[in-house]
Amino acid sequence: MGVERVDRRLLGPVLAGFFIMGFCDMVAPITGRIAAEFPAERQAAVSFLPTMVFLWFLVLSAPFAAWMNRRGRKTTALAGYLLTVVGLLVPYAAGEGCALGWYFAGFGLLGIGNTAIQVAVNPLLATIVPAERMTSYLTVGQIFRNTSLLLLAPIVTGLVAATGSWRLLLPIYAALTVAGGVWLQLTSVPEPPRSGTSVGLAACFGLLKNRAVLLSALGVACFIAADVGIGYLSVRLIDNPSSILTTTGFYACRIVGTIVGAWALVRVRDTKYLGWNMAGVLALCLVLLFTDSGAVIYAAVGLMGFGMACVFATFYSVATRAVPERANEVAGLMILAISAGAVSGPACGAVARAAGSPHWGMLFVAVLVCYMLWASVKLTNNEQRI
Repeated sequence: MGVERVDRRLLGPVLAGFFIMGFCDMVAPITGRIAAEFPAERQAAVSFLPTMVFLWFLVLSAPFAAWMNRRGRKTTALAGYLLTVVGLLVPYAAGEGCALGWYFAGFGLLGIGNTAIQVAVNPLLATIVPAERMTSYLTVGQIFRNTSLLLLAPIVTGLVAATGSWRLLLPIYAALTVAGGVWLQLTSVPEPPRSGTSVGLAACFGLLKNRAVLLSALGVACFIAADVGIGYLSVRLIDNPSSILTTTGFYACRIVGTIVGAWALVRVRDTKYLGWNMAGVLALCLVLLFTDSGAVIYAAVGLMGFGMACVFATFYSVATRAVPERANEVAGLMILAISAGAVSGPACGAVARAAGSPHWGMLFVAVLVCYMLWASVKLTNNEQRI
């Protein structure tokens, strides 16, 4: 089902879904706060909290894509909102000083809910914007997602100053999720005809026979793993209580990057723009390996946010352009690739502990950025031949 122009009345509740998507990304930077509640021998276990969120993208993206084929994109998104609310409230209801298991349970439900949201909202956006403007509007969606992440550090800092704890963040995010769900429920969004066709792992993985889809899926996996890795490491690169503000700079610059990207992507080939940004991010990874200067770290992390702004939108759009008739399967595959974020916390933590410094965890990020740079070149050459 194609559309010729954007219906702005429908755009608001769909873009609100991108804002809610960002709630799962708070787990990596907030892990440092949770770690402070537990003794040193539990720190390795705490580093697996981001894994509990992203693991479900691997396990459930294909089943959610199949369910979406039968029940519709809006219904799938609303189910994700419900699971997100429950996941956010579980550790909060368990109370201050609760066992680590409550965080694992709550963040696991948060990850399941976010899987459903991401499987549904990206193709839901595709039903209300023209295909040729999809990359640009996916980039706009990322502005909303990054705004929720930008607000994380100021909200946490304010809550700690006012109450001595960050934990009120959880019911605040739950209330915002409820508001977004009500807005979407009250909005009639057109959808393509529903199908009883099952979308299993075989159907999703079958798309990898297409070279552009394969490069893009691996690109999304590397992007998410790098993104989570940066969030995990950035709060550890500066040894003071305000280190969480590195995430503010990262996401503030990412919002600027998405705004600039929304303008640039209607003028420059998206894969070429991706390559320029990845070259810059790779250089910044190397800077962070060797500097202890707080000012340089804040600046470098912020500039990385700018460079990472349009990565997901580009890879997702390239894959959708390659097989436009398989949009739901592409959504399932791309969201399945997000499960790569599960390895970042343990991997970065292991490298940092082995080297005795969090800076060396940036080597893990640098390897992932190298792949994205290489893939951007291959995809540019591939599309120029078509």
